[in-house]
Amino acid sequence: MPVSVTVKSDGVLEQVRANLAKLPQWYPAIIRTHLPRLGERIVEVMRNTVEPNRYTGGLSDSITSQYDDGEQSVAIFPTVERGQYDGGLILELGTIPIIFAPYEPIAAWADFRGIPARPVWWKIRIEGVTAHPFLQATLEASESLIDETGRRIVTDMADSVLTGAGKVSV
Repeated sequence: MPVSVTVKSDGVLEQVRANLAKLPQWYPAIIRTHLPRLGERIVEVMRNTVEPNRYTGGLSDSITSQYDDGEQSVAIFPTVERGQYDGGLILELGTIPIIFAPYEPIAAWADFRGIPARPVWWKIRIEGVTAHPFLQATLEASESLIDETGRRIVTDMADSVLTGAGKVSV
């Protein structure tokens, strides 16, 4: 005797299908809520990461986040320049020797650190600025924030699929 199984959804599956069809309407609002907040939180992480290399605070103060609604992405980065060069890249990668390194800013930095300026200035002229990578450290220190944001996005999406409310948690 053949076995027959019947599933009755009482309209639930149809409602889920209808809610999924509305995804383009509610999904951007979820991303627009969570990614900019994630960016703001990672800005603080990056500022803490560069703090051991602080001099004037210009690099730390310049760290910002930018949310791109079209790409649905957030970028976190410093904007400070050292002369014509990107201050963040100098800290991250270091430099080649800077033969005409200006003495005054280096002397001010050395004075801030309580060390003699001339050997630092000479080292920069002969060897360059030592790299102090901070991007990977920032990413690693932000993993829990990224995971938490991902969970919030998925939870909001699941709620919207099941209820159709398009709710956004904070």
